Amino acid sequence: MGVSKDHYYRLASNLSKERIQAATSLIKELAEENSETEYKYALQRLMSGLASGHDSARIGFSMCLTELLSLLSGSEALKYTAKTFLSDLNTHLDKTVKAKHKGKNLRAYLFAKIFGIQSLIGSSLLDDPPHSLIIEIIDELFSIALTKSWIREISVVTIIKLINKLHLAADREVIPYILTKLAENSLLLSMDGLLVYLTIPVAERKNLSDLASIQRSQHWKNDDPLTKGNLAVLKDAFLDRIVHNDNGDDEDNNESETNEKDKKKKKKTKAKNDQQQPQIQKGSWNPQLHYVWVPLLSELMENERETSQEPPQKKKKSSKGTKNDKKTSNKLSLATFWPTFDATFFSANASPERKHTGLQILDLSFKLPSFIPEFFSVLFDQNITRCLINHTSKKDRVLHSLSVNVLENATKTSKTLRHENARLCMVRSLERQCVLFDRVSKSKIIRDILSNIFDDESDPNNLETEVTFWVEIIDWIMNKSYNELSSKTNNKDDTHSLEEDVHTFIFDSLLNVVRGNKRLIKAVIEKSNDKVLTLQVISQCKEILEYFAKVIYVKAQIPYSGSTLKLAKDRLSSVLSDLMECSKNQVDWSGFLVEFLHKYDQSNELITTIDNLDKIEEVNDADQDSDVDVDADMGYDSQLDIKQVKEKSFKAWNELAKSVKSTGLNISKSRISKCLIMLLSTALLELYGGDLESVSILNDLDNVYEDFKQGNESSNILDTLIDLMLSYTTQKSKLKKRIGNNIWESVFLDIKQEQLDRLFDVLMTRENKAGMEQLFNQAIDEYDDEDEDEDEGKANEENENSENKLKEGTESESESEEPDEESEDNVDRNEKIEEVEKSATTALAKALKIEEAGLGHRKNNHDISANREADEKEEQEQEQENDDDNEDDDDDDDDDDNAYESDESMSDEQMLAIDSQLSAIFQQRKSSLDELRSSSKNGNERKLEAKNARELMALCKLRVLDLLDSYVSNPETQIQIECASIAIILLDLMELTIDINVGEKAHKLIKKTCKHTFQIPEDKLGDIFDLLDQVLSRASKGKFAALGQACSQVAIYLVRSIVAVNPEKYEEFISRATEIYLKHLIKWAVTPRDKANASLFTDFVNWLNTKRTPRS
Repeated sequence: MGVSKDHYYRLASNLSKERIQAATSLIKELAEENSETEYKYALQRLMSGLASGHDSARIGFSMCLTELLSLLSGSEALKYTAKTFLSDLNTHLDKTVKAKHKGKNLRAYLFAKIFGIQSLIGSSLLDDPPHSLIIEIIDELFSIALTKSWIREISVVTIIKLINKLHLAADREVIPYILTKLAENSLLLSMDGLLVYLTIPVAERKNLSDLASIQRSQHWKNDDPLTKGNLAVLKDAFLDRIVHNDNGDDEDNNESETNEKDKKKKKKTKAKNDQQQPQIQKGSWNPQLHYVWVPLLSELMENERETSQEPPQKKKKSSKGTKNDKKTSNKLSLATFWPTFDATFFSANASPERKHTGLQILDLSFKLPSFIPEFFSVLFDQNITRCLINHTSKKDRVLHSLSVNVLENATKTSKTLRHENARLCMVRSLERQCVLFDRVSKSKIIRDILSNIFDDESDPNNLETEVTFWVEIIDWIMNKSYNELSSKTNNKDDTHSLEEDVHTFIFDSLLNVVRGNKRLIKAVIEKSNDKVLTLQVISQCKEILEYFAKVIYVKAQIPYSGSTLKLAKDRLSSVLSDLMECSKNQVDWSGFLVEFLHKYDQSNELITTIDNLDKIEEVNDADQDSDVDVDADMGYDSQLDIKQVKEKSFKAWNELAKSVKSTGLNISKSRISKCLIMLLSTALLELYGGDLESVSILNDLDNVYEDFKQGNESSNILDTLIDLMLSYTTQKSKLKKRIGNNIWESVFLDIKQEQLDRLFDVLMTRENKAGMEQLFNQAIDEYDDEDEDEDEGKANEENENSENKLKEGTESESESEEPDEESEDNVDRNEKIEEVEKSATTALAKALKIEEAGLGHRKNNHDISANREADEKEEQEQEQENDDDNEDDDDDDDDDDNAYESDESMSDEQMLAIDSQLSAIFQQRKSSLDELRSSSKNGNERKLEAKNARELMALCKLRVLDLLDSYVSNPETQIQIECASIAIILLDLMELTIDINVGEKAHKLIKKTCKHTFQIPEDKLGDIFDLLDQVLSRASKGKFAALGQACSQVAIYLVRSIVAVNPEKYEEFISRATEIYLKHLIKWAVTPRDKANASLFTDFVNWLNTKRTPRS
């Protein structure tokens, strides 16, 4: 059996697996056949294939040719040599490729020769060749390299492969010959010459260069490209320029030339040399990197590491024995080379092609084995960072994808280098060049670096190392980053802006380092048995909280701006929320803050003190309308001393914290105790922040604590906690939602139907403005019911008809009365605005302690405004009188100002107190005016309010559904009879809601609930059967398919639970259930308007079939 010719066709396949199989089969069959004829035919076919223009033909044929030559080298009978192969290759290619000096044929011819020589080099046929053959191969490769510029690089790379294969890097005959050939063709100072030099060992470069015939104007300084003095030559080589090093040796370079005539002679000499040198064609731009960059960057990195490891030496007098040291220090390192690289490839006027090459080189640097984290600060230079930001921030830029890939690869490198804190090195390097790098570049690089220090792929045994990295990052952010980053500016006018940017970076980074490493925090707090490690993590989180608290609450020598404080408050809220999620009431994070702030409160170092809150409360009381019951609105006595409330709550918090540490509490009381600790600490924290509403919450919690301490009925405690939970859960704040979830997790095992009804009330509230105001206990403003009904799509047809008739009969009357009503509304609104202004003025007078004379003219203004409704003539007279009074009051004001100037200046505490009071007064005035303006909104504004109300109500219901989800998912509560009421209320919700997300989530929760059965007392069986009847009746009225399906699932859920009560009465229970189903089946059959689906009954039959099979 001969050798199959099909293998040759499959060698040109684009699939590497198919090419390998074809080559393996062909070589195997040739070895078995062992025929000289087959060998020669194979050589001819493979050589011809090298000239093929097919995509992967050269790869397949050259690979197979390499194996065939290795096979022939072991054949003593054939005696095929490397020199014979070179002769056959030239002869065969000359015959095969016609018109080989034109266009595509030339390309095929040259590459066929290159691949043929590479096959020879890779085979064992060239294991120990004579120097004459090596020189012949080198000459052949040089002739190919000088033909066209685009083949030059691969030709030199083939020479490098030959040198490495035969270990000729220090050969004193071959290497000088190659250097001489490079110099003769003006390639020694090019990228190709640099590649050859980097192949030579560093210690042999000088000696081998001396053996070569190189002119002084053509060699590298010190005969080593990577020594100082070669940076300019390297830059020209990178730009593919023809370079002549006319400076000579270092000694000549150090001599100063001051004679202008000598300079002119030198220029003339240079021009003559240029004319005498053979001109070589420049290379075109190639998107693929030159092979020189891998050895070049590797050697530069090694030099940098050696330089950094060398201890600093003291300055000594020069001596003859310091030449070696001078040579060592004369090496180019990565730090000395990189500025030249940065200016060459990333200058402002660099072309996109050059920047593309520079980004590829930068990307390559991160992948080299010799790369260490300290190199991040070197690589991310000014121009490079600017280029990355410009191209990453805009998706339509040419280099956007490449820039994103470079940053992503750098991030991966920082995560894989675990022997040092590479993440921190990269963050510092990027932020030094551009503070807020993520925001400016519109990326998430910094966030990704700071996140997932411990992930699924991490080894749990390295948890301590990961925590160490995490702690180092936090320590740098809080303690060192401000000084390090705020000094990186050359413009003094931008100092303030830079400081705000640095603060923003710190706040965002602290949030990211917590939020992105919740897995690490959970692993340490919940699973780690190492108490020292757990305390270290908790202590570090405590330091983060205290850092935020010091910025927000404690007086600073240089006050922070309002935007900085607002951002800090938002980030603190988010950090607290994430930490609460990690620990699940195991750690009282807000308690750390309360204890921290309590110390500063005692030393009167807080920005907002409790005394200021008392004064603010007095101002707010004076600002309230006389008809409004402030006590009822705020939930506490307006005269109550807030300081006493704070002290009482702080004492209760301390007592609860101590009681939790004791082992005398049962599980239920321990859960409630931890819940109360969290609520007290968070409310106290809000009080320190100036939130007066927290006082009422603290009063409620104090009452709950007293009941809890005295052992009163737990239902009252649960009711209060459920109310607080709903107030927190239904707010948009993520922290409030987390607090509400923690309350629920603490009490849901103890709640009964009464507490669940509170949650059901939220679900059954209509998703409109009225429902929102009812839920949040807000004052219900007048709004257009017709617009609400129109938005909901549930308007009653009879009401619309009656309204249309009423509008038709009274159209003219309404048109005539509309202006009068509008004018009356405007008068009432103006009067209310005047009352608000008057109350604000009075509050200001009390706050500033100004006498009546000081505000006399303002009061006259209010009096005049109140009497404007009399008539126009009287109003004009009063205005004239007011002008006269104002003139007199101006004189009085001058006297008051003089008297005030004689007073002593206020202290800082007094000024802060007045500032807080004024802020509260103006805030109250603004809220009152906003309420008045809301009554005069147009139709579009009312529709927008209705839309916002629906979205808010949908959000509240989704959060309540999350709470019920945790209830039905817990093994202890999913068997309770209350789950039946949850299933029924979810059906009501599906029918009521107009939000698709709420409806879908309710249906999913029904499915989850119906997977289990609930326990039914025998005295409640009748109620459950009635409930089954109601569910089937509801299915007959279902308006959409999902509701009918949900009714069917709930019905089966009820039947399954009924049957599970007493297996001995299975037949009796099934009979009663079947009678109910049969009643509705008959009704469905005879009533065409019945909207129940047939699956309602087939589902029951199918379930009966599953129960029937095991019993038989």
